[in-house]
Amino acid sequence: MTSIVCSPNGENVRRGRYACGVALIAVAASFCGEGEARAASSGNVDVQALAELVKAQARQIHDLQARLDLVEKRSTPASAKSSSASAGKPKTAYAATTMVAPAVLPPVVAPPQASSSVVATVNQPVVNEARPTFRIANDSSNMFTTRHVYPLIAAPPGTYGAISAMPSNSSPVYGVESSIPSAARTTTVGGLVLNWGKGLPEFTTPDGHYAFRVRGRVLADYGAAFGSRFGGQNVSRTALRAARIGIEGRARQLSWVFETDFSGNQVQIVSAFATWSDKMAGHLVEYTLGNKFNERGFDGSTGSDQTVFLDRDLVANAILPVKGWYGLGGAYKIFGKSWHVAAQITGDDVNSSNTTNNVRDDLTYELRSHWIPWRSKDALIHLGAWGFYEDVKPAASFSQNVRLMARTDDAFSAYLGPTVPLANSLAGGLELFGIWKNAWALAEGGVRSMKFRDLSGGGRGTEKAASAQTGIFLTGETPNYFAHTGQWATPRVLNPVPDGGVGAWEVAARADWLDASDVPTGARAWTVTLGVNWYLVNYARLMLNYTHAHVSNKTGSYIGETGGNMIGMRAGITF
Repeated sequence: MTSIVCSPNGENVRRGRYACGVALIAVAASFCGEGEARAASSGNVDVQALAELVKAQARQIHDLQARLDLVEKRSTPASAKSSSASAGKPKTAYAATTMVAPAVLPPVVAPPQASSSVVATVNQPVVNEARPTFRIANDSSNMFTTRHVYPLIAAPPGTYGAISAMPSNSSPVYGVESSIPSAARTTTVGGLVLNWGKGLPEFTTPDGHYAFRVRGRVLADYGAAFGSRFGGQNVSRTALRAARIGIEGRARQLSWVFETDFSGNQVQIVSAFATWSDKMAGHLVEYTLGNKFNERGFDGSTGSDQTVFLDRDLVANAILPVKGWYGLGGAYKIFGKSWHVAAQITGDDVNSSNTTNNVRDDLTYELRSHWIPWRSKDALIHLGAWGFYEDVKPAASFSQNVRLMARTDDAFSAYLGPTVPLANSLAGGLELFGIWKNAWALAEGGVRSMKFRDLSGGGRGTEKAASAQTGIFLTGETPNYFAHTGQWATPRVLNPVPDGGVGAWEVAARADWLDASDVPTGARAWTVTLGVNWYLVNYARLMLNYTHAHVSNKTGSYIGETGGNMIGMRAGITF
């Protein structure tokens, strides 16, 4: 009887597996020889058949070993180099090994630095699970899931390794969403792969072509306002900023999102759209139909769960179409290596009262573009421009309340109107954003020219707003900038709390300015906000903001000048 002990001998796991395979083949061959001899002497047909079966098994083992060698050569080239470079050097049992995952290119088109390596410091080899490819046009790229051991090392800014999920207002476009490294834990059930990196599991086919998951967000706020000379503005209360539940999925080039919001004691449809992705002249393009969040400025294009502060800046909140943040219509986007252009034509969103009244929609035409003219392994610069034109349906009057504190205090606002009805408006703005290592800075501004309906031929008014903000991750994370569309996404926490780490800590400051005094019964305002964000994991954070605001109103319940303060907090989770 033959006895075999297989061991990688602590030197090289692949060689150990190879040795085991060779040993098994030797045992099989020996058994086959003995079986044939017994069969020949006894004439027992069953023994001879068993010998042939063992031979076939030996051939299968040899074929599987050859395939394993081929997969390892393709998926872990850095491992082999590291092993050969370190040959002959003393090794420590708990020494950390730096592994470089293979470059990942989206099957559609490679965004800026998409081929840059995502680096992780681990105490054991990083496992890359290669999957079959799906091609659009002539692309051929591999998807993989990386199992990290924390803490990680920060990825270069603008790469997929710097974020952990797509922007919450985007659909999971194949080749883009699948290029973001997964957060590690996967389970296979009934032929489906369950990825647990986003809170709830995402169901994916092994080839990655089809995916489905439940999505949502819960943002619970508390705010305490004080210091205003008007008592009605000194409000302390809780509010559910968002309570959303929905689904998203993809089937190769088709992706979709449907999501409802239960905050504010009412149910509203927010995202309800489908996106088809393809290639045009070598560039990724997206065609979208449905009710979708609009691109408008840097902060204004970011979802409520991914903004740095409790509320967006005054450029986003003031330079806003009458229809609001969402609109039902069509959108087109085209992407280059370091730029994108988005165009959208929409009417009112699906929750508009026009669903029952026979009145036309407010028609809005929007355009936004961003460009990254320079980048390095530690820094980048983003330039952006946007604008919209709206043709407003006839209405009784026009009014706008621009919130200056968090959403727990609507009373402390800049009030515009009511005035005569608005006929149309034309708006535009610029963005300047930069990253250096774990710090970031953003400056943006916008202007809106409004034409009103009245008997004298139409009066006019202008709104102007500007914002400057900056922040830094104290724990070393790369700022969560999504270079594909030029906006905030979800950060990648290097050392999550559940894995024994301290999470990610970010401090930030912002100054905002608004001048709408040119609008009849307009207002002026400015604010300063300080914030601290603690990300326990990629998809959950606690926020603390302090805001001081000053406003001068010509109309509303609080006419005149006043100042005020607010301390706001939020517990948020996005899954």
